[in-house]
Amino acid sequence: MRDRPRVLIACLDWGLGHAARSLPVADALQELGATPILASAGNAGAFLRAERPELKYLPLPAYNIHYRSRSMVSSMALQAPKLAYTAWREHQLLQRYIKTHQIDAVISDNRFGCFSRKVPGVFLTHQLHPIVPMPPLQPLANGLNRAFLYRFQECWVPDLPGANGLSGALSHPPLAGIPTHYIGWLSRFTGLLATTTLKAPMDTLAVLSGPEPQRTYLEDALLAQYPQLPGHHTLVRGIPEEAPHRQEGKVTIINYLKGKALWEAIQHTAVVIGRPGYSSLMDWGLAQKKVLCIPTPGQTEQEYLAQRLHRAGRIAVQQQSTLQLVRGIEDAKASSGLQAADSGKLLHQNLKRFLATLPAASAD
Repeated sequence: MRDRPRVLIACLDWGLGHAARSLPVADALQELGATPILASAGNAGAFLRAERPELKYLPLPAYNIHYRSRSMVSSMALQAPKLAYTAWREHQLLQRYIKTHQIDAVISDNRFGCFSRKVPGVFLTHQLHPIVPMPPLQPLANGLNRAFLYRFQECWVPDLPGANGLSGALSHPPLAGIPTHYIGWLSRFTGLLATTTLKAPMDTLAVLSGPEPQRTYLEDALLAQYPQLPGHHTLVRGIPEEAPHRQEGKVTIINYLKGKALWEAIQHTAVVIGRPGYSSLMDWGLAQKKVLCIPTPGQTEQEYLAQRLHRAGRIAVQQQSTLQLVRGIEDAKASSGLQAADSGKLLHQNLKRFLATLPAASAD
């Protein structure tokens, strides 16, 4: 008999944010005596394998989301058939994984097809109320989102309850009709808070992420303007592939930094530059950094979060199409900066409660 429940954590392969915030969930599961199994695709899958090589990893179909249009709605609409087919494929594959790997529960970070009637399922998201740029389509977007969420037994939000949470209107108030639990901020760097090293001089650190080709567009825009800046700068491309570091003038270009190395780089820079992805904001808040955010064009979630924090004076914001790097860095230094909220033990409390609801693990 086995007495450690096996929990599959399925992460969306849209950038690295969903995979990154799943790491503290996996770590907490292990602390509570469960066995986490990771699942994703593409760069997100490579990231998970690099960060937690000791954990079992299962491949899922890749969504291969691209952002070629300035309109998120039109871009996603054109890819809707592919996305629906991928969700169906991952659902079918999940059913096999549950049987062949004796999965006792599933935590799905924004993979809508990773639900099952065979085992309890949790949907992890910070978008209970997604925002679309065309108001007439808002009721349709909300309805579709709820229809998918109601296939899961619970919904977990990586934020605090109340209007002052990081996600604002994206995840407040909670949904009716499905148990919704706020589990606090999730950062893969939480376990590294006590890490101290000698400070290295670095004026800015750019951390890139997100779907192509927009990730490459931002990389090119930054490299074109770095010569205008004094000092020393590092650009982390967000591509989890091994490659030698290279130097272009004042800029050190690195494909990928693993957890501790990236945390040290974030700690020792004056300004962080990157997309205002939700997971990235939680990471930078933990490090209490000054930040220049450049939203992915047309991605309403990032635009909303960036403007909300900018109005509060906590970050600087620039648009990719009109990027002024020198001005953006000056504005970031003048901002109050990000600071993580105290989440207490919300994650552990909810995981402990959830694990207690699982039936006794079956025999191998």
